[in-house]
Amino acid sequence: MMKASLLVTLFVLFSLGAVGCAKKEQPMFTLQDEHYQQIMERQKARINPESQAPVDLTQVMKGEEYEKLGDAHLQQGDFRTAKIQYEKVLEASPEQIPARYKLAVIYLEKGSPQDAYNQFHQILDYDLNFAPAYEGMGRALLKMEKDQEAEQEFQAALLYDGEMWTSKNYLGIVADRRHDHKEAIHLYEVALQKRADDSSILNNLGMAYYLDTQYEEAVRTFQHAIQVGGSNDKISNNLGLALTKLGHFDLAYEAYARGMDSAKAYNNLGVAFLEVGKFARASRCFEKAIETQPSFYEKAKENLLLSNRMLSKLPMVQQQTLIRRDPACVSGVI
Repeated sequence: MMKASLLVTLFVLFSLGAVGCAKKEQPMFTLQDEHYQQIMERQKARINPESQAPVDLTQVMKGEEYEKLGDAHLQQGDFRTAKIQYEKVLEASPEQIPARYKLAVIYLEKGSPQDAYNQFHQILDYDLNFAPAYEGMGRALLKMEKDQEAEQEFQAALLYDGEMWTSKNYLGIVADRRHDHKEAIHLYEVALQKRADDSSILNNLGMAYYLDTQYEEAVRTFQHAIQVGGSNDKISNNLGLALTKLGHFDLAYEAYARGMDSAKAYNNLGVAFLEVGKFARASRCFEKAIETQPSFYEKAKENLLLSNRMLSKLPMVQQQTLIRRDPACVSGVI
């Protein structure tokens, strides 16, 4: 039986909708799959496209050579050419699981989840116990928004390989998507037992706390993710979202600014002020977004019009009070 350490998987990003009608960055779930990094490092050790001797295309290539060529193209991000090479392998030897798995992942990454599902499923014709194929089918089903079926496949993957923390992580995402955030928190914590201090799992755990309105726990978890080396900009964005829920708006701006340009950071902070009725301060933030990045004008202008309209609905005395009380978007920045 082939072990899971042989598979190649790619970075996956899931998002859930955010509240509010103004436009802002969405809170994001992430998964950095360990298997992709491991296999690519091994491939780099033996296949260097820069220094490798040219392939004599006039000679008939063997299946292994096609797969190596596909791996080299995959490393370079050339999915189309890699796909062609893997298909050549499978044309001659359809039982080659590594090539079929990588072909399935390419379909998944290129937005063809049904084709990906078919390839993952076909792997089971040759190895019914290959846990990554079940997980792959689950990933494809998630892309097709078939969460209940996806959950069954992730559970099947764990039956064949109880050490697959990635499937626990995906099950957490499924739980969050059905609003069972406490179950999601439990699943992410189990995944962390297998993969301690993994920033992607910590980010997902933080989002589960956030969605469960445990904002202080969310802030601590996002900060932990950053401390252990999480460089994903979405983690900083999610930290900013959680800080706004606690009323720490200046700290939220600092978090947003670490993960995106200042115009978007001002816009996101403006949306947070809108949600708590600080319309004057929201308007200042949207004005700063437009001033900082004129190309951001349309998006920020739409939000600025909304905040000004909400402000104008208040009694004049209250309007003036808000304007005097909140003269700037961020403290110390006029």
